[in-house]
Amino acid sequence: MTRWLPLYLRSRRITIAVPVSLAAIGAVMTLWSRWGDSLRVHPSVAALTLLFALAPLIPTLAGHDDEMEKTAAMPWPLRRVLHLVAIGVLVAVGLLAARLADIHFGTSGQLARNSLGLSGLIGLGVAALGTTHASIIAIIWVGWQAIAGGPGGPAWQQSLLWLTQPADSKPAAIVAGLLFLAGTSAYATRVSPPKPPNETTMGQAA
Repeated sequence: MTRWLPLYLRSRRITIAVPVSLAAIGAVMTLWSRWGDSLRVHPSVAALTLLFALAPLIPTLAGHDDEMEKTAAMPWPLRRVLHLVAIGVLVAVGLLAARLADIHFGTSGQLARNSLGLSGLIGLGVAALGTTHASIIAIIWVGWQAIAGGPGGPAWQQSLLWLTQPADSKPAAIVAGLLFLAGTSAYATRVSPPKPPNETTMGQAA
């Protein structure tokens, strides 16, 4: 069961992406500790930090050979779901660990909801656009929420600005849950749009 794991980690460059992701969290922690006016990170900054931490992990969601990942000989759908869940959990744990330095990116419920919901949105992006452009939708939505977001308001507003809502917001939880379910389903069944043959060859050469 575990024999494939080291090869999988290397082929997806996960051993490089994870330190970069954690470094992004560390950079925001350092900046906030120096210039922030509170130990509690503003929800808008927390949302952007979540995106910064997930961004280096997006390229790991696809390999060089699309055809190989379509073979029925390997349980790819399950592995894809576990991979997507794992990056969300990793980032959530990294943000929670910031509490050791007395910096709070949100409650445990907020971080779990936002990490898994945004991971699902990224999964949708990978399935629809591929890893190269998967972050476009996430950047637009997160950026808009960082600018216009704030807790409370009517249900429709909490749904659109779900990343900046408190942990007990039901509309935010529903949106995050739907994004997670849709993202994992789409990514599990279609890792990315087919690559042109020349891009596949270049990727394998790299």
